[in-house]
Amino acid sequence: MVSFAKVRASVANVGNDTSPYQTTGVFNARSPVFSQPAFSDQSAIANTNLKPESTTSFEVGTDVRFFNDRLGLDLTYYDARTSNQILSLPIAIPTGYSERVINGGAVRSRGVEAVVTTTPIQTSRIRWNANLNFSLNRTTVVSLPEEAGTLTLGYNRIYDNVNQTVWYQVRQGDRMGDMWGTGYRRNAQGEFIVGSNGQYIADNTLKKLGNYNPDFMVGLSNQLIVGNWNLSFLLDWRQGGVLVSRTLALAGVAGQLIETADRPDGGIVAKGVVNTGTAESPAYQPNTRAIPAETYYRMYYDRNHEENNTYNASYVKLREFTIGYTIPETAWLPRKLRMQRLTVALVGRNLLALSHIPHFDPEQTSFQQNQLQTGVEEMTYPTTRNVGVKLSVNF
Repeated sequence: MVSFAKVRASVANVGNDTSPYQTTGVFNARSPVFSQPAFSDQSAIANTNLKPESTTSFEVGTDVRFFNDRLGLDLTYYDARTSNQILSLPIAIPTGYSERVINGGAVRSRGVEAVVTTTPIQTSRIRWNANLNFSLNRTTVVSLPEEAGTLTLGYNRIYDNVNQTVWYQVRQGDRMGDMWGTGYRRNAQGEFIVGSNGQYIADNTLKKLGNYNPDFMVGLSNQLIVGNWNLSFLLDWRQGGVLVSRTLALAGVAGQLIETADRPDGGIVAKGVVNTGTAESPAYQPNTRAIPAETYYRMYYDRNHEENNTYNASYVKLREFTIGYTIPETAWLPRKLRMQRLTVALVGRNLLALSHIPHFDPEQTSFQQNQLQTGVEEMTYPTTRNVGVKLSVNF
């Protein structure tokens, strides 16, 4: 039985401005020279013809409720396209500048959001409310300026070493959030190629490590009221995405993780194939040469190559759990101290996390280039679990 129904749709177009000093050049103040003021030109060539970014979006959705609003569905689909993006492209240093600002390229973001609300039980003494949130988003690069080819949006680096860098790059047709790094050489079947020393052969060409964005996210909240008792919890589920781990790289090489506990006396045979033919006509056979465990782990988790230092970023978290009791009125107290309601609750946050990562909280960000970055974990500190008591008084 439908108790409420609504359909909505909208189309919008908005602009987005740029940072200061992108359309007109400016001289920046520098450290004084012999007590005299000093200035230098900015590093980017200003563009007097720069246009604002333009985003055209379309959204359609519905809100349907059944059984006197005890079951509801709010569903939304959106599609947004941003064109005339303001991009900074590198140029030759002899020009006196490091980059120039242009308009170019387009990005498309599409997704689905759904909210399901339900009240399975509702009596004079018992009420159970449950809400489910689902979200899915895909942001892809529709086009880039011809001279860009590959656009580097940022990087994450340790010890200021270019060989230990995760690059955030996009190409036409790729998703936003792709991460690139180096790894080891593979054959056409995707098998690691093992050298004559029994170790993998480094491949310093950039390869896609994965995308830090989730495939989808789900949130589930429940509230159960039985008389004066109240029980509620909140679950978060993130599915998909890749996390590059510096903990895995550094501690794996040092043999400090459970992943490196297997140390047979006869050594470890690296999974892969050996080329018994020539470079022009390769013939691959399974590798059978064992190397010492320490050598194997130092090679496998080498921090100069990020390919083997990644985790599946999926997780399920018990974000919050609360149990409380409410005293509806305090008639037994003197009139001046009487309260309409007194609630005492035990509250716990970040109580449980289930993930593929055994060493740290999978919900991680890193800090580099004066900004927060997603997709890389940098020797993180343990996440705290909070348990407390909450007292609420209504007079």
